[in-house]
Amino acid sequence: MAVAFIILAPFDILLNVLFRNLRPWFFPWLWSRWVFLMGGIRFKVKGKKNLVPGEKYVFMSNHTHEADIALLYLALKRDIVFVSKGRFKKFPFAGWYAVLKGHIFVDRSNPTGAQYTMMKAAEKLKRCLRSVVIFPEGTYFKDRVIRPFMPGGAVLAVGTGMKVVPVAIHSKANIDSLLIKGTWKNPLTVIIGEPFSVEGKTYDDRYDVAKQTREAILDLISSGSTLSGTKGDSPDQ
Repeated sequence: MAVAFIILAPFDILLNVLFRNLRPWFFPWLWSRWVFLMGGIRFKVKGKKNLVPGEKYVFMSNHTHEADIALLYLALKRDIVFVSKGRFKKFPFAGWYAVLKGHIFVDRSNPTGAQYTMMKAAEKLKRCLRSVVIFPEGTYFKDRVIRPFMPGGAVLAVGTGMKVVPVAIHSKANIDSLLIKGTWKNPLTVIIGEPFSVEGKTYDDRYDVAKQTREAILDLISSGSTLSGTKGDSPDQ
């Protein structure tokens, strides 16, 4: 991961400086691909047919492992920004790079302040829409238990008018440590659900939207096998 970042980040930064309006997604995708190839990690994606090319969404996903960011770059294959912990932007190089790429940073220890940050981010995104990925649980949990969702992603969706896309990450592989094992037999699976509109919703509905998204993700995981073989699914990687 470090080697790929050191090699590819300068090129991505240069492209961002020269072509600010293009926001190329290729180098983050290539970095993610490198990470998975070097780690021997296989994955598959289901439900890609649910996404309209070019449309911007708020993707809300459960969070199972450190590799989920790279996994979603590979699965979604589009220009996306992530909602990250506020302290990450202070990390040398990696944090600075994330700031340049336009990622959103929140202080999760201050729920009121975090929601205010989401409201400000929504105002900024309305001027130049970009798809956003958020892990509403706040951090990853390797026990595969999905915790209640915080409302930050719902605030973004309501504030921008973008549709919400529930995304389920699921696998029977061994994800207990940093090194993921067993994906040749049990590849990591990303299941993209059907987008739903928040039109007519207000800030006061944020917890209902968060709960609706969590329930949709639980349904995707429980019924994921019924999606296999549908048009638009990609083969095991």
